[in-house]
Amino acid sequence: MMNGMACSRQSRMGQCAVVAAALLTTLVARSAYADENRIHINEYVAQTGFDFPDPAGPADVLSNGRIIVLSGTTVFRETASGSHTFASLGSLPDADFNEFGATFLQVSPDGTHIAVGNNGGATFDHFQVGVFAFPALTGTWFDANSFLAAWINNRFVALTAGEFGSPAIVTALDTHSSDPAHPSNRTIIANIGGASGGIAFDSHKNLFTGNGFATTGPSSTGTVKAFRHADWRAAFTGTPLDFEADGTEIVTTLAAAPLQFDRSNNLFVGGSNFFGGGDTNFAAFVSHAAVRSALQGNGPVDTGDPAQVRKVDPDPAANSSYDIIVNQVRDDVYLRSTGNHVYVFHAP
Repeated sequence: MMNGMACSRQSRMGQCAVVAAALLTTLVARSAYADENRIHINEYVAQTGFDFPDPAGPADVLSNGRIIVLSGTTVFRETASGSHTFASLGSLPDADFNEFGATFLQVSPDGTHIAVGNNGGATFDHFQVGVFAFPALTGTWFDANSFLAAWINNRFVALTAGEFGSPAIVTALDTHSSDPAHPSNRTIIANIGGASGGIAFDSHKNLFTGNGFATTGPSSTGTVKAFRHADWRAAFTGTPLDFEADGTEIVTTLAAAPLQFDRSNNLFVGGSNFFGGGDTNFAAFVSHAAVRSALQGNGPVDTGDPAQVRKVDPDPAANSSYDIIVNQVRDDVYLRSTGNHVYVFHAP
């Protein structure tokens, strides 16, 4: 079919070729136009910051651009998109947190649920992932090891996880599991030669995750790899992918955690390699073009090239390790190091 009409057997070959060429030209023009309108990493400009509720924990963004943040066991929601003021929605039931609080707060794609990682609980060895209806905050805690997370769809949450002395993994927690004490939590990526890193999906549903602190390797601290959608989906019902042997190396920077994408597929990397003698004191804004080139097999991103990686440090006086939250609705990127203050970078 071309422009809604089929070229019949009686149509002239030339007429069909003209229609096909016109359609191809239109598609190429649309593709180029879409690429031209992508946000470049240098377009993000520092804006006036604001404070999260005290004490500030992990945060995420709703589909309407409003921020939600966990403070202790209380969930706060921004009163309006861009207001930077927050109102309490209530507390998570039966929360078991230690002094460091939760490790992640992630909103499901349809906005009806949130997932929360408890960081091992008060004993540091009772790992749970809470899944709660939003904004009612009714739900349950699943026994599942985790560090950071990203929703795969409205049912499955991808978790980075690991045990000390063992390679880290990525699992897919079924939030519809009937037995929270023994949920379905299949490993889809195995043998990350170090600690858990971040996890994120680009707009094509390719999975990105990293080595948060290298031990056995051979990957390094901060190595981020991509696993194509078809490959990790096959691992859902088959053999887990091997981080060290499979996937495509994208970039090595910081501690590969957290990982976030904006709507233009620019990649944002946080954390710091304080113990490995590597990158510290900035957040990495990685160009979508550099990510795409690496994904196409042209070699990892050159972190020394400012056109590929913009190194942002809004608090140069401090020894900082930045958390990152991307607001795709408002084209905002929020950086937070310690405390409650949030630095805002906006793409006009």
